[in-house]
Amino acid sequence: MSFGKNVITIKASANSDSEIVMHPKQADEIKLGRKKRGFISFGSQKQYINILMNNEISPDNVLISPKLMAELHLPDYPIYEMSVDKNEIIIGPYIGLLVSENDEKLTVSRMKRTLAYVREYSKLHGAIIVFALNKVDKTNRLIEGYCYNPIKNYWQKGIFPYPASIYRSIGLSDQWKNHFLSVSGDKIFNNHYFGKWEMYQWFSQDSELNHHIPYTVLYESPQDVFNLLERYKKIYIKPVSGLRGHGIVKVTMENKIFVFQYREQGVNGQAVFESISEANEYIQKRFNNRKYLIQQAIDLIEYQGGIIDFRCVVQKNQANIWICNAIVGRLGNKGSIVSNISSGGAGFLAADILGKVISSDEEDILALIERIESFAIAVCNALDKCGINCGTLGVDVGLDTKGYLWLIEINNRDPDPKIALDIHDEQLYHILKTSPLFYAKSLAGFTRAGPDLLNMVDCDR
Repeated sequence: MSFGKNVITIKASANSDSEIVMHPKQADEIKLGRKKRGFISFGSQKQYINILMNNEISPDNVLISPKLMAELHLPDYPIYEMSVDKNEIIIGPYIGLLVSENDEKLTVSRMKRTLAYVREYSKLHGAIIVFALNKVDKTNRLIEGYCYNPIKNYWQKGIFPYPASIYRSIGLSDQWKNHFLSVSGDKIFNNHYFGKWEMYQWFSQDSELNHHIPYTVLYESPQDVFNLLERYKKIYIKPVSGLRGHGIVKVTMENKIFVFQYREQGVNGQAVFESISEANEYIQKRFNNRKYLIQQAIDLIEYQGGIIDFRCVVQKNQANIWICNAIVGRLGNKGSIVSNISSGGAGFLAADILGKVISSDEEDILALIERIESFAIAVCNALDKCGINCGTLGVDVGLDTKGYLWLIEINNRDPDPKIALDIHDEQLYHILKTSPLFYAKSLAGFTRAGPDLLNMVDCDR
């Protein structure tokens, strides 16, 4: 593994004082000036230090006293970068991956799979730790976790401070979120899981996007279903917090005949009623166990009897800019009311599925893909304005039979990068897996801008 410039190796000095020693060239590189005093930070740990220059050490080495390293809980095996903010010298990036509630689930095989996150370590650098919530010591603000050792290419167990930024892929209570906020600031993403109704409320007030969202109301009684059927003739009833198309029912009304279509355990099903009273009874029984919303049905494009939508995986880069790293066409199973691959659908390159349905002209297809990409990025930028700190999103975009784009849903929990494997693109899978860490690097105090940024990860999609 080779590393670029602006990286340092931490070495223990012979001095017992709280000091840091570096070559003047390194000080110039990080724009430290000639400061003699300041403080050093590694995640949540901070210590006042003396700053010394030494022309005889390598510009790639920084000497830190063993006492200071112990106080900071600073491992010496990662390859670090340094940045300066006024009198603060930041050692990092220091990124945490919160992947489980219980440390017992971090098995050897799972930790090996987690190495996929650090595939781009030669560009990422820093201390990357994997940890579980039950190993967080709130009192001492320390974490028992596993730090990536780039020399041995494995996760090394240790005690570490709270990271400078956290990428979480599990749910967190408000108590835990506020705890991390109090210690580290707004450095945890995706920091708020929102449902379909919350999304609708936000975007229905956005003048640029509200006409791209299907009309939606909360389900309170069967009369709400009948009211929307009178208006649209076709509607969806969806769980407010459902995932992967589970629990969704499509309802159509024609000549006072009500048809309820659904997909359960991989099989399409339907219930037909010829009277309002029968439909009313069915609705009351089926939708009484959780919160639901009712939504205008969109006439999405289809192919061979399956509906089509597009999963756009949009991720922030190290400059805090949203980049659409993938657009995957999802074709639902024939007759299915959902397009989810987990519900029997299939994944296609966007250009391939559009070529089958819309046009064989490459320029037309490219223009449409660019429209979808721009739309997905606009959605993410609008979400930023709502005050949500997200770094990776799955934006589901629909294209209706008249060529109009619709926002179907946003997966803001942890959109699965394995969708790239559904189109047999392993390189794309690794891009989607590693890209969120570059946004985490920015949150940790190492923002990067400039024309070379796109070369950090191969995002030419």
